[in-house]
Parts: sequence; C-alpha cells; structure tokens
Amino acid sequence: MYAGIQSSIWSNRFRTIVLIILFPIILFIAIYMVFLLLGSPEPTQETIYTFYILGPILFIWLLISFWFHKQILFKFSGAREVTRKEDPEIYNIVENLCISRGLPTPNIGIIEDKGMNAFAVGRDPKNSWIVFTRGLIQNLNRKEIEAVAAHELSHIINKDNLIMTVIVIFIGAVSTIGYILFRSLVFSRRGDARAKAVLFFIGLALVIIGSIVYPIMKFAVSRKREYLADAGAVELTKDNYAMISALEKISGKPNVASLEDENISNMCIEDPLQKQKIGGVRSSLHKLFSTHPTVEDRIKALKSY
Repeated sequence: MYAGIQSSIWSNRFRTIVLIILFPIILFIAIYMVFLLLGSPEPTQETIYTFYILGPILFIWLLISFWFHKQILFKFSGAREVTRKEDPEIYNIVENLCISRGLPTPNIGIIEDKGMNAFAVGRDPKNSWIVFTRGLIQNLNRKEIEAVAAHELSHIINKDNLIMTVIVIFIGAVSTIGYILFRSLVFSRRGDARAKAVLFFIGLALVIIGSIVYPIMKFAVSRKREYLADAGAVELTKDNYAMISALEKISGKPNVASLEDENISNMCIEDPLQKQKIGGVRSSLHKLFSTHPTVEDRIKALKSY
C-alpha cells in the first residue's frame, strides 16, 4: 500500500509542477512579444501608462493575497478560532498527526453550520489553520475526523494554498495583458497596420488563454491536489477506509452557505457548489470545470492504496 501511495504522490506532484511551470513561461513570452512588437509601431501613451500601472497593482495584489488570505477567508466564511480549552479533542487529533511528522500544530477554526466540510489555509505549517464545520465534528467519528484533519494537513505540507494563489494571479495577469492590447488598439490611430494586426491576434490569444485555457488548467491542478491530499491522509493515518467513510458521509451534506463562493469552495474537502448531477453522475463537461474530483473517483483511488 505504501508504494502505491508514494507512486501516486510523486506522479501528481510531477504533473502539477509541469503545469505550474507553463504559467510563468507563457506569461513572460507574451510580455516579451508585446514589448518587442510595440517597439516597431510607436506604443500609445495609454499602453505605456497601463503597463507601468499593471506591475505595481499585481505586486500589491500578490502581497494582499499572501499576507491577508486567512483574514479574508475567515471574514467571508464566518470561521472563528477555537482554543484548546474549548475543544481539546480536535486539538489532540491534529496535534498527534503533527507529532508523527515533526510539524508544528496548526491553529483550529470552526464554522457554526450543520453542513459537513473543512478547509486549510496558510502559507507554511507555522502559519496555518485547519477549519472544520460543526456539522462535520458532530457527524463523523474520531477516525473519520482524523482522516479529514490529515487531508487538510497534507494540503498545508504541500503548500497547496500558496500554489493555487500564484496560479490565480498568473491567470489574472495574462487576461489583463490581453485586454490592455485590445484597449491600446482601439484608442490607437497610429502605427503600422501589419504590426497592429499581429498585436490584435496576440491580445486575442492571451484573452482566450487567460479566460478559458488557464482556468481549465487551474481546475486540473486543483483536482490533482485533492487526490494528492487524499493520498497524504492515508500515508499519515495508515487507514484508507477512514478517509473513504469520511468522504461518503461528507458528500451527503457538504453544503455550507458561507462557503458557497468560488474562491472559498475550491479549498474545501468537498466542493459545496457541486450540486448538479446528470443521472447520478456528473457530465464530462462538468467534471472538466470542477475543482474537485467526484467522490466516486476519489474513493476508487483510495481503494487502490
């Protein structure tokens, strides 16, 4: 079983690394091409000003996402900190898992909702949180809660939150550059027609990449991270059936009103937005745009460990 888990972990990590490397490469090539071509027809003042403004905005966006991600999530999800005195059992479960890996114990948060869900947030193990809903704690037994905690701890260990934040920023940057080119061409009355046509198609390509291609890749990375976290949970607990049982229960009632936002739901152990099913099975198109694999697919993978 251990060899199977390790194989799955390394396979998912390799594919994710390849996908993530493609994001900055395409972005930097696109920026280089834009400035190279803008060197032929004189760039408009609108284009120059916009590109000068874009860098600082993206940098500030990155800093806000990096340093205040937890505060933003807690504000919108309604989560609050739980002390060890309030809920010692949950702290003991998470602490025992951390001791087994020599990690600091994350802080624990709670959402007072009957739905069953959980998520992790934090840039590293020292500055991280695992958040459970009240419904999950009340409806799952100790082994199942331990499996969920191990799943979320695996997200923290793998720095999934940081990875997805970087991907979202690259998606926004590519789309923004594409729209800047369109805006520049609309307001520009100067320049060589051939060069302007090339810029138009580059802008169109960037908009398509940023609006369709990159989001699909983001969803694919997110699904891989869920498989990887499931495998990590089994590696930590040595109990794949506890993870299977937890997923089966959670999938019956994953809906939490405060988590039904795309920027939060993709972090949950089960997506609270995935409600639509066709004949009991999600369509292939729906799977393509899903942040989480189906519970059936996850259980199938867990049974193979």
